[in-house]
Amino acid sequence: MEQNTELQAQLKNYLRVIIKRKWTIISALVLVLLITAVKVFTTVPMYHAQARMLIEKTGPNIVSFQDVMASDRGGGAEYYQTQYKIIASRAVAREVIRRLQLDQSDEFKATPSNNPLRKTWGAVTSSLTGWGNKILSLLQTKAPLSTSTAAPVVAETDEKTTSAADIGLVNAFISRISVRPVAKSRLVDIGFTAKDPVLATKIVNTLVQAYIDHNLETRLQTIKGAMVWINDRIAKERQRVEEAEKALQQYRVENSIITEFSGDIETVMAEKMAELNNQIVEAESRRVEAETKYRKAMQMKNNPLLADSIPELLDSRLIQQLKGAEVELIQEISQLSKKYGPEHPRMKAIRAQIETLKGPKQAEIQRVLESLKNDYEVALARENSLRASYVQQQQETMELSRKAVQYGFLKREMEGAREMYNILIKRFKEASVVEDIEATNIRIIDKAEGRGYMVIPNTKKDLQKGALAGLMLGLALAFLFEYLDNTFKAPDEIEQYLEVPYLGLVPSLAKDEQDGTPELITTSDHKSPTSECYRSIRTKILFSSAEEAPKTIMFTSATAKEGKTITSANLAVTMAQAGSRVILIDCDMRRPRIHNIMNVSRDKGMSNALVGNCTLEEVIIPSSVPNLDVIPAGPIPPNPSELLGSKAMTRLLAELGEKYDRIIIDTPPISAVTDPVVMAKFVDGVILVVHTNVTRREIVRDALSSLKMTQAHVLGAVLNNVDMARNAYYYQYYYHYGYYYSEDGDKKGKRRDRQKRRKRSTTPMPHLVDTSQDSEPDQKV
Repeated sequence: MEQNTELQAQLKNYLRVIIKRKWTIISALVLVLLITAVKVFTTVPMYHAQARMLIEKTGPNIVSFQDVMASDRGGGAEYYQTQYKIIASRAVAREVIRRLQLDQSDEFKATPSNNPLRKTWGAVTSSLTGWGNKILSLLQTKAPLSTSTAAPVVAETDEKTTSAADIGLVNAFISRISVRPVAKSRLVDIGFTAKDPVLATKIVNTLVQAYIDHNLETRLQTIKGAMVWINDRIAKERQRVEEAEKALQQYRVENSIITEFSGDIETVMAEKMAELNNQIVEAESRRVEAETKYRKAMQMKNNPLLADSIPELLDSRLIQQLKGAEVELIQEISQLSKKYGPEHPRMKAIRAQIETLKGPKQAEIQRVLESLKNDYEVALARENSLRASYVQQQQETMELSRKAVQYGFLKREMEGAREMYNILIKRFKEASVVEDIEATNIRIIDKAEGRGYMVIPNTKKDLQKGALAGLMLGLALAFLFEYLDNTFKAPDEIEQYLEVPYLGLVPSLAKDEQDGTPELITTSDHKSPTSECYRSIRTKILFSSAEEAPKTIMFTSATAKEGKTITSANLAVTMAQAGSRVILIDCDMRRPRIHNIMNVSRDKGMSNALVGNCTLEEVIIPSSVPNLDVIPAGPIPPNPSELLGSKAMTRLLAELGEKYDRIIIDTPPISAVTDPVVMAKFVDGVILVVHTNVTRREIVRDALSSLKMTQAHVLGAVLNNVDMARNAYYYQYYYHYGYYYSEDGDKKGKRRDRQKRRKRSTTPMPHLVDTSQDSEPDQKV
């Protein structure tokens, strides 16, 4: 919802600018249309002829590697774009110019015209061009020429002139060529524009034929160039084949290579390496097992009790027999020990036999240990032998692989050189055949026939473009002027730039609304829309404070002649008409005007009351408006600021506050004197009057800053002298009140409103701007 409101506000603002600057837009539109019309009616008629061609996407059939040699390296779009550029190229243009001798034709020569408008336009453009060249020549610096070099420079200048003329002719010719592809086809329309319709047709047909000839010649040149290039490459490739074959043969001899390397050899070598690796693993396992048995047997050698647990000893029949005999003797000793003592001869004999058995047993243990040692050494030797064989086989495999790689590289070099040589021989023969065939991929579908049709000037289209350009220029200028306009133009600018409330507007009056007393329109025509605007401002002022309506209100402005005095007087009248007791005080002791507006004398006034020459009752003058009294400024004192800031002013306002409901004070402009700033501390609120489309924003901001420095209570700002006829935003507001508050509410009131809208003038009226000067002589206190 907020976005829609903001959008509507922006659209209204744009519409306001357009209506306000309508004469700028209309002037730009008329000017551009006038220039366009002159240009259209002074333009030499031009005729257009057109032919249609078919362009096939094919390249020269020269070699299979035509990506290198052919011109069509990119995609289809790039190929066709290239062809379109060739059609409008300088080479083709020069060929057409040569064939038709267009350098001698009047087509590209300037001829005098019999059209008076065209002559005038040509004279104007020629004059502007001449002045531009003179200005450029003044800005450029030229080096002085010596006498000895004068002749060569002249000759060189002639050459450049001739070359420049040729370039100019070619450029002019190319600028008239049009190339338009037909959508979703391979067709293309070639057109040319000329002053002579018959010549346009002839040029188009010649242009098409020249392009076809150029394309064919380019292809033949490409073929010839390719044949020369292929021939040179054949010689080089032949030498390369010979060198590759020689290098391969020499390598085979040096490395004793008899057969070709193949994948089977690498497979066999890999199988051998794998088999050796398996044998090494097996030998290592056997060596570890033998070593473990040998080490364990050596640890049990000196321990007879543990020696019997050696597996090899357990498997020995001799050991088993010796252990059986030893067990029998031990059993026998055990039995005899029950009968005999240890020293019995029989007991000694048995023990001697047991000792005799230890010798063979020890010898058998030593034999088993030697056998284990031999097994370990054999296993170790086999493992070392296999490892050495593996290393040797690995070196041989690597060497063989290196030879195979180098051999394969040399062989591929030889085969590649031989294949390239054979391809070149084949393509050379094909190119020789193609050279004798004149074929092109371009065909003429429709030639240009008859006379060309006129395309320049296109009066309707050109005027439409001119109108659009003028409208765009007018809109651009309107918004540019609006952007550069640094004055207040709309109510939203009050709150945007001043950050104070907007209280309302006062429209400028039409000429037919000046009956009676124009400055006090609230008394002369209290039902007019302007009077209603004053009443609307009065209402906003009274409701500007949430607690209590302001009693003492000061009116001022940033600069002079903004209408603050008129605004304060009319608002005083509207407050009095509402039933409040109102006193209007003229505190502008520089250029007082309240006495003129209210038609009272200023012989005695505010200055007399402040200095004590008169009492307050003596300076109060009743006005013709009920409930409204006036205190004029009185004689102009030499020190207005001191008087307005004195204690007497405080006392005087206090006395007036007891007698009146509203005190309206008119003060000088803030930028001129300090009187309003001094007075701001004595009042309940300050109202700024801003002259629409006149007062600059920065001036009003500075004035407002001066008031805020004294902590003045600014109630808001009033836009004065708003021109309803120039601003649709205000006009809608004004128009609404014009109907609603018509005097009789009948057809007469509506008819009068229509007459007002027709006769509305944009000239500001004097009743809204303080322009008059006091004709009475300044009086001194």
